[in-house]
Amino acid sequence: MKHRRWIERVICAACGIFCALCFDVAGLAPFVWAALAPVFFLLLKNSGERRRVVFCACIFALAFTLAYYAQILSLDISARAGEASAALLVAAWIGLAALHGAVFAAALSAGVLLKCPCGMRALLCAVLFTGAEWLLGVGALGLPFLRLGLTQWRFLPLTQSAQMFGVLFISFLIVLVNVLIAQAVLGTGRGRMRYLAAAALVFFANLAGGILVSGGRAEEADTGIAAVQMNVPFWQNEGEGRFEKALALAEKEAGKRPDFILLPENSVYGSFNEEPEISSPVAKLAKESGAYVLTGVYGVHGYQLRNSVFLTAPDGKITDVYHKQRLVPFFENGYERKFSFTDGKERGIFETDCGMVGVMICFESLFPDIASETAAGGAELLVVATNDSWFKSDVPLARHLAQSVFRAQETGRWLVQVGNTGMTAIVSPTGEIAASLEAGTDGVLVGNVAFRREKTGYLILGDWWLAAAAAAAVLGLAAAYKKRI
Repeated sequence: MKHRRWIERVICAACGIFCALCFDVAGLAPFVWAALAPVFFLLLKNSGERRRVVFCACIFALAFTLAYYAQILSLDISARAGEASAALLVAAWIGLAALHGAVFAAALSAGVLLKCPCGMRALLCAVLFTGAEWLLGVGALGLPFLRLGLTQWRFLPLTQSAQMFGVLFISFLIVLVNVLIAQAVLGTGRGRMRYLAAAALVFFANLAGGILVSGGRAEEADTGIAAVQMNVPFWQNEGEGRFEKALALAEKEAGKRPDFILLPENSVYGSFNEEPEISSPVAKLAKESGAYVLTGVYGVHGYQLRNSVFLTAPDGKITDVYHKQRLVPFFENGYERKFSFTDGKERGIFETDCGMVGVMICFESLFPDIASETAAGGAELLVVATNDSWFKSDVPLARHLAQSVFRAQETGRWLVQVGNTGMTAIVSPTGEIAASLEAGTDGVLVGNVAFRREKTGYLILGDWWLAAAAAAAVLGLAAAYKKRI
């Protein structure tokens, strides 16, 4: 008996690690549609033993979250916060990972232990797991990283339903299919075939719909973009020389007359409005190229330290600025005094002759509500200015781009992500990477985008579908309770 329980624990831990790897290893990502099935099989099989279920759920969830957040170790925290604070910050992130694991464990346990009709079990588990994903993205410490739907960002036919329901819906479908597979293995006769048929129907219906959407007529993109990736990592001499290199790269493209030149987050430090030695070169670049220049700036504006993007018009005048609203927990919101930023109060929407440009800075692109509210507020093109150069690994850079792919799908907008060391890319409204630069290289990404005003289903409905699914699950629970009485 003890031997069998050890095998169960190993299976749960292995599944958790495997699911975490699916975020980063493209060849593994499609298997996430069945990777949770062994865990749900064990949980459902042992549903009569509460402690055993909770223990197995905890093992899976902690293996999942800790394996995923291990990439925080590739962040050179000491370069930013100092040696004394680095250990505390790492401990804080590990603690946060454990907390996230506890939330997922609670969702898994509740999905298996709550009484409900067998036919409603998959719906209940999917609602609770997806609800946990949503919950972990809210509040000041919200970190919407661990969303299973993000694993599918390279497989666009499987993610097109995000245009209607968002990335959480892809997570919902993944969990739903996994539970149905587990129920099929546990079932017998016709019951087994029904569950298998239901799992296949969910998967292939989503796939077929995605293929139809992906095969639609491509629109003409006629607005020129030049996104600068200067590749000056901050863990080397604190990014010294990045502004000069960014300007030099941009000036090489000025003669091609792009409509927009984009410089990443924290391309320069200083008071952009008050220091001509910073703003004048950008004004000169704008005049020579005839382009709107977006510049990421760390600096004091209005007597407050801000993380901002400034818009310089083709005539060289600063016409608008956006101050970052969503600050990174532990790094920008007060833990380190010298990096304690003041948040902005309005969404970043710049008016240009080409159309309305919506701006997000780094961490903000992880939040669907920021992108959707920016698009709903009039933005016809989205820009993500980021500086992920604190990381010594390319894995977090790819994870960041995965978020941008879903923001483009959810809003139905072209999106340009411009990063210091990468990943710099142009993303179409269907999530296709239209053009990109390899991470860890320098250069200027040149391509075309289009300004779009159409509203996707997600812009209209948001995540309210999850509330409807939760209501259906509650009705199932109520029916089961009534039957017991």
